[in-house]
Amino acid sequence: MRLSAGVITFLVGLVVLAIAGVFYSQFLVATGQYGHGGTNGNGQAAQANVKYACPMRCAEFDEPGMCPVCGMDMMPIEMAVAAPQEPAYYCPHHPHVTKDSPGTCVACGMELVPYVGDDAGVDPAVAESVSAVKLSPLQAVLANVQPISPVLEDVTVLINAIGEVSVSEDRVNSIVSWQAGRVDNLLLRETGGYINSGAHILDIYSEELVQAQDEYLLALEAVSSLGDSGYESITSSSQRLLDATRRKLERLGLSTEQIDGLDNGGAVREHTEITATHGGVVMEKFVTEGMYVREGERLFTVADLSRVWVEVEVFEHDFSQLAVGQAVTMHCPVHQGMVFTGKIELIEPSLNPRTRTHITRVEVSNTDGILRPGMVMDTELTVNFGEKLLLTRNAVLHTGDVDLVYVLSGENQWQPREVVIGQDFGDSVEIVSGLSEGDLVAGTAVFLLDSEAQLKGIPRLTNGDTSMDDHEPAGDPHAGHNH
Repeated sequence: MRLSAGVITFLVGLVVLAIAGVFYSQFLVATGQYGHGGTNGNGQAAQANVKYACPMRCAEFDEPGMCPVCGMDMMPIEMAVAAPQEPAYYCPHHPHVTKDSPGTCVACGMELVPYVGDDAGVDPAVAESVSAVKLSPLQAVLANVQPISPVLEDVTVLINAIGEVSVSEDRVNSIVSWQAGRVDNLLLRETGGYINSGAHILDIYSEELVQAQDEYLLALEAVSSLGDSGYESITSSSQRLLDATRRKLERLGLSTEQIDGLDNGGAVREHTEITATHGGVVMEKFVTEGMYVREGERLFTVADLSRVWVEVEVFEHDFSQLAVGQAVTMHCPVHQGMVFTGKIELIEPSLNPRTRTHITRVEVSNTDGILRPGMVMDTELTVNFGEKLLLTRNAVLHTGDVDLVYVLSGENQWQPREVVIGQDFGDSVEIVSGLSEGDLVAGTAVFLLDSEAQLKGIPRLTNGDTSMDDHEPAGDPHAGHNH
């Protein structure tokens, strides 16, 4: 179909008018007169309420130009000057969702929070709601946050540890030679056996002991012959000589019975019987028959095993409440079904740096001798820590820098609070400061509450009513100073 000349002329005119309109709008944009009906006295448009925004809403500027984010030309927008209004409510997850009144987000169902400008005065109630995690009724049901309270309890803990039977050092004795000489007729030839105190263990030939016996017999004869001389000085001198030789025999190890045997007409003995000065199990033997020994040389080591030590290794975190005199219950894997009891006798002051344990010494009765040195014992120590404010471990969030709990501050409203924890008691931990006995905290879904708080920008350290100084544990005002 052919177009008439009139139609063609009309269409060309429309195109020319459109091009002219585009150039004119660009001129208005460049001069700042777009969207305004008047100018000021200098012919410039009033720009007090005009902003330039990217069509993609990337950014807003006071002057025209290109968007630095996407490169599109920014378009002028007119900002309405409105009267001051109450703060609007918005969703922390979807900031574009706003309302003039409280409610829930249409996108995620989260409770809307009030928006307060930086230059506005903050109502204390609004500030508290902003610094806490507010759950909607639906979120509260889905999260199933269970409020719990810390409990003040008398804590008694059973500490399990491994111990080893050892010989009591105060029951170990040495049998030594009281004179130099040769060992003859060795009767005690092996270790492990039991000897009684006073038992004959060997004979010894000692030249010094033979001479001492000769001297004693001569002194005894002198007293017998000079006792009736009538001279008091001679009598007293002979008696002093006899006493001196007797003491010498005693120092060389002769018993009273052996010396009395010399008094009753006995003759000098070349071999003298050596008896055990202590009874017990022979732990070590240092002599053989025919061996020469010096005065004071050790012959045997014997130990009384009627009472033994059990050295228990206790880890350092369990060590603080141990005390001398505490009862200990023990079981020996070798003697199934038998229970041994004892008391802590000593706690060594040093710590083993490799195992991080303290050696705790327990004395145990062993009259029937069934506990032998080196046996392993399973021990149980009952320790009373006194009254402690305890909270379930799952209610405490460890952030790396601080320990937090979420305290119920309103209906479905949870506020973070820093706490100081003390000793660990299995499923519970000690609260040193930060909480009181009647506070309600979130026992479950703590990670969910902390995630919501971080999305809202709520600081983990709160001020005001949640300061650490205002929440010391009940009944333990000095607990914070003990740790």
